[in-house]
Amino acid sequence: MLTVAEVDLPVSLQKRLREEANFAETFAQYTRENLIGFRRPLALAAAIIGPVLFAFVYHVAGFLTLLEVAVSFSVSATMFVLGGWYVNRRRIRDMYVRQTRARKDAKVDLKAGTGEAVNLSMKNQPVFYEHEHGVICLADAGEGKTVYFDVDSLEEDPRWYLYINGDMHRVNWSWIRLKGSGAVAEFAASGQRLARIGDTPYVEAPDAWEAISVALSEPQDGDIVDRPLEGVKETISRLL
Repeated sequence: MLTVAEVDLPVSLQKRLREEANFAETFAQYTRENLIGFRRPLALAAAIIGPVLFAFVYHVAGFLTLLEVAVSFSVSATMFVLGGWYVNRRRIRDMYVRQTRARKDAKVDLKAGTGEAVNLSMKNQPVFYEHEHGVICLADAGEGKTVYFDVDSLEEDPRWYLYINGDMHRVNWSWIRLKGSGAVAEFAASGQRLARIGDTPYVEAPDAWEAISVALSEPQDGDIVDRPLEGVKETISRLL
């Protein structure tokens, strides 16, 4: 059974959205902070070890030795930074894009100020299909309709961790659908598990989900597909 009610955004959700909306770093600033800023363990360790090492060397061996150690330390740190940038450049760029998109969506959601509180009580086991970037979740919403979730494993979505722990198999789902961006927030799963957790099909074909999306009328995360769950499963089985 699916119920939907319009609600004001909870205070905790408003606080998180304000934090996301206040993100204002340029790509250069974001990259620098992720490579040499204090949010990185290597940079924090260098900031602590460097002054202590320099002071000790100066006290024991004098200025010239200090100069040699400082040059070697700086060259080593620079090589680590350059290596870190080369290895993580794509991940950092993707993270920045997600942060920028989250800032835009947060502003829209705060302006809207409301959302839809959705509660789903299930009688049938939900269905999951893993893929390279996360998992698709399908659940019977009753009256010939299906809830569609597209959960990204790379964006710290709490639903992904619930899925990994087996809690997405629980009988009650609740979430808020934000009016501005349409995003799913404050998701929770509760109650008993509907059935034993089994193996989830893994979709390897890179174009399979594009075909499935088109077949299901291109639903977005949190949409209600106007088709029964069994019909959706049959469609996916034919395409995979």
